[in-house]
Amino acid sequence: MALKGPRPLLFLTLVLLAASLAQLSKGASYRQFVIRHFDSPKTRAANDRLYCNRMMQSRGLTRVFCKRRNTFIHAPAGQLQAICAQGGTHVRLNLYDSLESFNVTTCRALPRSRPGHCRYRAAIGNTKIRVACAKGLPVHLQPTYLP
Repeated sequence: MALKGPRPLLFLTLVLLAASLAQLSKGASYRQFVIRHFDSPKTRAANDRLYCNRMMQSRGLTRVFCKRRNTFIHAPAGQLQAICAQGGTHVRLNLYDSLESFNVTTCRALPRSRPGHCRYRAAIGNTKIRVACAKGLPVHLQPTYLP
């Protein structure tokens, strides 16, 4: 028995729409990772404290609340993407450790920071990183090795 009328077409349209939205959400996760953690080459600032204050604000991490901690990775995007493949070691589930170390800046909110007046201190390091991957791209940075 074949379905007749406009319902099969509506069903097909909804299925295609759902598939498209699912694909976009996967990309959005990688885009969010880039916004939160990618800074290469490292943005110039007079000192590391000002770097953190500027970067946290410009990346939208201080709008609703002062994000307590965030790490920026100073490496080309291709090196970060490679962690999810040949540039990383599978740990468990979707987690991968980088084979090489990266220059990073970790920003931590100072006490009494509040939206509109978020202030940060910086810790600089060179360390391996652990990321969660989806569809071969990093989507989350684990704080495992970070300064």
